Amino acid sequence: MKKTFLALLMLGLLSACQVTVVTPGPAPGTPVTVDDDNGAQAVIPAGETARFELTVAAQPVRVDVYHDEATADGELEVKALDNTDALYAHTTVRSFFAAADVTLSSLGARAQDVNVSFPYSINLPKNMGKVYVEVTNRTSTAAHVTVKAVTRNEVERIDYAMAPPSNGATSAGYGGAILFLGQHDTYKYAGADKNVTFSPTDPANPVHLKAVLNKGQATQTELQPGVAIAILDGDTVEVYSDGDDYAGFCASLDGCADGIDSGEYTLTIH
Repeated sequence: MKKTFLALLMLGLLSACQVTVVTPGPAPGTPVTVDDDNGAQAVIPAGETARFELTVAAQPVRVDVYHDEATADGELEVKALDNTDALYAHTTVRSFFAAADVTLSSLGARAQDVNVSFPYSINLPKNMGKVYVEVTNRTSTAAHVTVKAVTRNEVERIDYAMAPPSNGATSAGYGGAILFLGQHDTYKYAGADKNVTFSPTDPANPVHLKAVLNKGQATQTELQPGVAIAILDGDTVEVYSDGDDYAGFCASLDGCADGIDSGEYTLTIH
């Protein structure tokens, strides 16, 4: 009887106090301000991780992580997490980044990827909101890092118009770049019967770029790099990363200053 009375008394006290259980949110990180040239610095001991945070508003953002002691790819692991602390993208190389479900070991590293003056980078889509960035030092010595965030150009093609070459030209090229996870560029062709050729700018195609020619609802043909295929009036072409698992950077298109062309491609009408 006494135990029951005490239990009822405690329940009454808790109800009177209106106790609210608050679920803790993601751990905060060192703030990074978009377009601040100084960025945020940290010294990360061997095998440890530093955490940063920023806000992505109406413009897309590229996060850059510079490593002072860099000698090769793979010395840092960089992760971008969303406002629920779920992994959005990650990378261990400088030339591209991958979706959360891609195993890092599958990223690989090629000789031309290793330019230690470049940062490890991840592109973040507009309106993503709060983003957390984790940088893990995979070396055996301390790593001095600087994390910056810069507003970037989308370079997205949506129902972009393609036409036959004109004014005596024998070909017409249309360039684009897959810079964000899940990005699909689409092109519409209008004009006389011609051929179209798909060419990733980086011949190794680390972003796994894929192009598909659509002839109405029923017929789709994958374009093999460097192989011409007939394109007719009304046909469309869609370019994306196979599986939507990878994205890269651009160097030669208008508004692109990444210094790396891994996400670039060209569609040539000829």
